[in-house]
Amino acid sequence: MTNYIGSRVPRFEDLRTLTGRGEYADDLPTPPNTHYVKILRSTHAHAKIKRIDASKALKLPGVVSVITGQDIKQVMDPYPLALHVPIKYYPIAIDKVRYVGEPVAVVVARDPFTAEDALELIDIEYEPLKPVLSIEDALKNDSIIHEEVGSNLIWHRTYRFGDPDRAFSTADLTVNTTFKVPRFTVPALEPYVVMAQYNPSSDELTIWANFQGPFSLFYIAVRALRKPLNKIRLITPRDIGGGFGVKVPLIYEAALIGAVAELVKVPVKWVESRTESFMSSTRAANRLAVFELALKKNGEILGLRAKIIDDYGAYPRSPEPGTFFRQFGNFVGPYRIKNVLIDASVVVTNTVPSNPIRGFGGQQLYLPLEKTITKAAKALNMDPVEFRLKNLIQPSEMPYKTATGGVYDYGDYPRTLMKALELINYEEALKIKEQAKKEGRLVGIGVAIGVHPAGSNMGYLDAALDPEYRKSEKYLPKSGWHDTAIVIVQPLGEVVVTAPTAPQGQGHETVIAQIVASILGVSPENVRVVTSVDTSKDPWSIPTGTYSSRFTTNMVNAAYNAAMQVRNKIIRIASKILGVPPENLELSDGKIYDKNDPSKSISFRRIAGLAHWNPYALMEYGEEPGLIGVGVFQYPTVSTVSSNDEVNSSATYAFSANLALVEVDPDTGDVKVLKFVSADDAGRIINPGIFEQNVISMINQTLALTLYQELVYDKNGRLVTTDFDTYFVPTVNEAVYSMDWASVETPSKFSPIGSKGFGESILSSGPAALLMAIEDAINAEFDELPVTPEKIWRAIHEIKSK
Repeated sequence: MTNYIGSRVPRFEDLRTLTGRGEYADDLPTPPNTHYVKILRSTHAHAKIKRIDASKALKLPGVVSVITGQDIKQVMDPYPLALHVPIKYYPIAIDKVRYVGEPVAVVVARDPFTAEDALELIDIEYEPLKPVLSIEDALKNDSIIHEEVGSNLIWHRTYRFGDPDRAFSTADLTVNTTFKVPRFTVPALEPYVVMAQYNPSSDELTIWANFQGPFSLFYIAVRALRKPLNKIRLITPRDIGGGFGVKVPLIYEAALIGAVAELVKVPVKWVESRTESFMSSTRAANRLAVFELALKKNGEILGLRAKIIDDYGAYPRSPEPGTFFRQFGNFVGPYRIKNVLIDASVVVTNTVPSNPIRGFGGQQLYLPLEKTITKAAKALNMDPVEFRLKNLIQPSEMPYKTATGGVYDYGDYPRTLMKALELINYEEALKIKEQAKKEGRLVGIGVAIGVHPAGSNMGYLDAALDPEYRKSEKYLPKSGWHDTAIVIVQPLGEVVVTAPTAPQGQGHETVIAQIVASILGVSPENVRVVTSVDTSKDPWSIPTGTYSSRFTTNMVNAAYNAAMQVRNKIIRIASKILGVPPENLELSDGKIYDKNDPSKSISFRRIAGLAHWNPYALMEYGEEPGLIGVGVFQYPTVSTVSSNDEVNSSATYAFSANLALVEVDPDTGDVKVLKFVSADDAGRIINPGIFEQNVISMINQTLALTLYQELVYDKNGRLVTTDFDTYFVPTVNEAVYSMDWASVETPSKFSPIGSKGFGESILSSGPAALLMAIEDAINAEFDELPVTPEKIWRAIHEIKSK
């Protein structure tokens, strides 16, 4: 058997994208008579809408309609929210605007240029209100964003696991950290693109969009559009130009464009501008966190207390409060901490609503947690690596259940951390640091580690609900995170796999081809993989899509199961033809043969032809016509939330150990990354090349987030960072080139492939390693990101002035 799993098979997707032949949303053919949409957005962060006058715009030749929130209310209901709060969230402002960039009116015209011109002809009268722009301002309640709630603090719960009171009362010492994680985003190359067509005769709506779903948000959009699921068809293109979570909330705009198509009764198309993308698509939730550890003198961690306040922007739209709950099962990280107290709150502000951004909650967790871990090591006069090793969960304890309910599948955290130390040559790095100190240079080392969730359990959001409500008949328990794949062998032996994942450049076609080819004994080039989504014909479910690092957690195993069904049928048929027991047959190099006598064989293509051209013969063998397998995969550990709020929030958990060695220029505050290393346990690696591409991208995004990325608002709530001149992304000049990585494979025993999702791990804990390397270099602490050269320079000179 030729096994392609673990091989560096070149990505099938690269040729078409590198030669400009990708099939993106804007490349899709438009239906006849397609009109174009432009969106007029609020220029105020917080204001009442007194009047909208579109008369001048409607007189412009080519303009067909100007649609406002009052029109949208006629065909849409508010979107359902995961948090049970009386907030009505529509995709367009109705009576009041709550952030700069919120849609206020939609222009439909015969061409995009006329639609753009018409925006300037719409007259809107606002009554400005005081904007709420920070967590601190929100808690003052001087200006209420949602009057129906009566407060900007819209949710609060306390979670208690073990006996945290006793842990802290018996501790020899405690340490704490206060840290702010900023608003940030990870811009995708391709902005939002949506087309919609409504058929009045059948009341059917078709939406084409470069969405990362359908995901559960498609169901939410369907609910808002007042239609049954079988009346709305969502189609994603073959290629999507990046996602990083940014394209998750696209479904809200897609529903808006769908409603517009229903109102005007012609097909419509909308392409988002780059400024719109920054201003109004989405961003990560910013967090104010206070973490405190209870410690024994010997270095044992007794307990953890955390106070968390998350800012979800103007609306707590789903899948929030995922920023908090996605990391719930792994809230204690890789440490053996049994006593936990969490005080969690959510506020709203007059900023763009938050949603998943690559790492989704990981940066918000590991920046304060890992800084507190390092602070504890210093308080105990221990090396930060030594302190971590002492408190790590051991391989013999796997699978390990955390205090908050997470079930860590198999891993070797100490070995992985030791591998990272080997990559950076830790002892030598310490010597470099000390020598630099003698020379008056500022060199520092930072370490951060983390357990990273993959394949979110959709039941985790239920932990936000009151336990009493969960006992009521109104409550519908949620759990799981399954996927479905179909493998079909065609009459001439070609293999087609339907795996609706809506990928955004992750190499899904290549990886699935590797798996299916290995199982069926054919070349990966003989396997065609269809990853685009069409909800009218593809096997999709509430979790379907690419986000939450779920592809190698779920879909690869569904494809494996489907391929195994086909393989087993082929073996049964070949066994009858060759007169060889099934257990003696092997599939390899396009043949089915007797392992004990390879001369007894039949070609894969011959079996395929028989299955299609001579099904009568198959019936004589007791087999149905055709060669088709339908594989479904669901992890056995993702159950509903327990009565005491424990929940395994993800299917698998990868582990990442990151170390950074940096030098700081005392005259400018500039940071030079001398080396960044990452050792990662992502289970079984299917394609090392794709794994390495992920590592490189995450390390460079770690650099950007730590040193310069932040969405900045002025005092009036207007976004200042609206383009790549003001919101910086790494170019070849800033990229980290001195990096190293390694994979420490401990396959998950909960799945046939054994892989774990990995695509967000370094970006979750890596920023903490880089930040603490800078702090170590200049002997100062920062309580927020980004640590810009100006902030670093000021910190250096504050120390000098003392």
